[in-house]
Amino acid sequence: MTNPKVVMGLGGLATFGAFMGVLADVFSAWAPNTSEMETAFSVSLESIRGLYEDKPRWTYVLGNYLGVFFIPLHILGFFLVYQALKPASTKWATIFLVLGLYFTPIGVGLHGTLAFVGDIIQSRDAGLIEGIRDYWQPWAYSVVIVYAIIAALILILVLTGRSLYPRWTALVSPIPLVVFTGIVIAILPDSATGLKAFLSVTGLNLPLMVFFAITTWVLVRRRELSLTL
Repeated sequence: MTNPKVVMGLGGLATFGAFMGVLADVFSAWAPNTSEMETAFSVSLESIRGLYEDKPRWTYVLGNYLGVFFIPLHILGFFLVYQALKPASTKWATIFLVLGLYFTPIGVGLHGTLAFVGDIIQSRDAGLIEGIRDYWQPWAYSVVIVYAIIAALILILVLTGRSLYPRWTALVSPIPLVVFTGIVIAILPDSATGLKAFLSVTGLNLPLMVFFAITTWVLVRRRELSLTL
């Protein structure tokens, strides 16, 4: 049996890492006066370009460091989510964990490019801006696709009712939260550009922060829990 304090420590670190990921998103990409991103999955160069054109350089440089050094803590969160999903299906929970461990460094690497992307956009050099499209957009869309697969696995396994999660937690798992924020962005007035931009640029890390916190709560309540692979 694993000491609940160990679970709380791991869950606290994972949730903190996701919170710092949210801060990293804000510093790296948020801008108060423009929002071309319709959802968190809108990662085309056209969607993010307006966010950087007048953004102070120090903000996305700071966001780069926050993301690179703290988003790796997501690995702890995926490990805990795996523990809670495993009773529903060991096979699919293992697939989830493998994808999560594989996905995290790819996402961290993408976040680490945002400072360079910001510099290139602010250079106003049309050739350079067009050039980054070839390598940056496929990378960004691959991260979004893997995120969606991971989030779908969470949703499906929670809905089976055989995981450690109560079924209601499916409503606050990543996919429903991303969809909800997309709806909120769509119905907000055009004048709420700052809020729209916040919801879109933090739309991947914020749902993970919420779900890692819920996962920690779920696991701590299981006094007989043993953390295993």
